[in-house]
Parts: sequence; C-alpha cells; structure tokens
Amino acid sequence: MKHRKLLVIAGILLVLVVLAFIASALLRRPAEKAAQAPVFVERPMAAPDPATAQAAASKAPGSAAAQKELGDALLAKRRFDEAATAYRASLAIDPNQANAWSALGETVMQTAKAQGIELPAEAGNAFRKAIAIDPRDARARFYFAMEKDLKGQHDEAVGEWLQLLREVPAGSDADESIRSALAASI
Repeated sequence: MKHRKLLVIAGILLVLVVLAFIASALLRRPAEKAAQAPVFVERPMAAPDPATAQAAASKAPGSAAAQKELGDALLAKRRFDEAATAYRASLAIDPNQANAWSALGETVMQTAKAQGIELPAEAGNAFRKAIAIDPRDARARFYFAMEKDLKGQHDEAVGEWLQLLREVPAGSDADESIRSALAASI
C-alpha cells in the first residue's frame, strides 16, 4: 500500500516536472530572430516558367500584367533581385496593383540586410501602398505582423497571423509561412 502511494506521488511529480518544462519552453522567447524572412508567395495556380514569362514580358514591355507575371515567376524561383526589377516595371506602368506592391515589399525583405526591428524602408512603403489599395492584402498584413513580433508585440502579431490563417488557402505557401512565423514566435 505504501509502495503504491509512493508510485502515485512520483508519477504526479514527474507530470508536474514535464508540465513545468513545457510551460518554460512556451514562455521563453528567442533572443534573436532569423535574419531571412519566410517567403510569403500567393499563387492560386502554379507560377509560369521564368523563361516563358520573360519572353512574354519582352513581347509586351508596356503590359503591367506581363511584367507582374514575370515578377511572380522569378519570386517563385527565389530570384528576388530580378523579381523586384519586374515588379518595379509593372508598377511603373500601373501603380494600382496591391499584389504587385506587396510582392515588391517581399522581394525587398528577402534582399535587404537586417535593420533591427523595423521593416526596411522600401519594403514598408511598398506594404503601405498595398494596404492603401487593398486593406485585406494578406502578404502586407503578414509582414506588418512580423514587424510587430520583432518589436516584442507578440500577442498582437499572433492574433493577426491567426486571422490570416482563416483567410488564406489551407496548404498554400502563405499558410505555411504563417504557420512558420507562429512557431518561431512561440
């Protein structure tokens, strides 16, 4: 009987130690965030091959859509500098494209050196323009939430990312990026 009580007490202590360890891990915040941001690509369908998109953009240099499609193809291949050039060309033709602005902001995020807890100025400006055109632009909202997280506003960032998870397609690159950011924040 006494042996059984000791086993129960030992079991309870073991559970408490494990729970304390888990709570400690969840409450601990990383001192430094990863330098490279996750790529938040929004593609309802497969991105075109960059060579095909380049050919189409070359045939229609005055087409904002062709230049944006080239940017999308290059972004999908993680060719960030080239994608930024294509997005800038598209926006020079038609500056009223929220998705192109947020994609430009993302390419800047991927190529800019870390500037502490602030978004790089050009990226922040691009995201603000995207939000001004479309307040529901998921990519811009994702990166603004990331900035909040870096500034220590973890609860606000997590709340915004959870809202975005309800809006983006499950299993998409955007969904995976949000989940990665949530995991890194926790």
